[in-house]
Amino acid sequence: MQLNHAFDPVLAPLAEPFCRQADTLLDLRACASSKTRPGRCVACYFALQTAAAARVIAKLCPLRNWLETHIEVVASDESSRPLEAFPLQLSESEDLETYCRRTMAEFHENRAYGSTGINLAFRYKQAA
Repeated sequence: MQLNHAFDPVLAPLAEPFCRQADTLLDLRACASSKTRPGRCVACYFALQTAAAARVIAKLCPLRNWLETHIEVVASDESSRPLEAFPLQLSESEDLETYCRRTMAEFHENRAYGSTGINLAFRYKQAA
């Protein structure tokens, strides 16, 4: 699936209000267009959110929706076998560290697997 056509209309409205974050926007576009480094896409979102003035924060909603539609969090065991995938939910976090800590705490408190270690990672959702 070619993401350029679906992603460029989401990114284009951000060019003017986030002109000082051009490198972040270009990095985000490169990763999303090539379907690589989903964690970098999430990090770019939080970088834009941190840089956003109050008057333009709402302009990030379509980007957040796109990321939540196309990226998920996957838990795997120590042998890299996937255990579970769950949705990306960015709306309640102010930065990447807060999001990751909240996700790890949620997983630790509400899951029980027989593995000695669990790894969490971002990935693009698999095509149905």
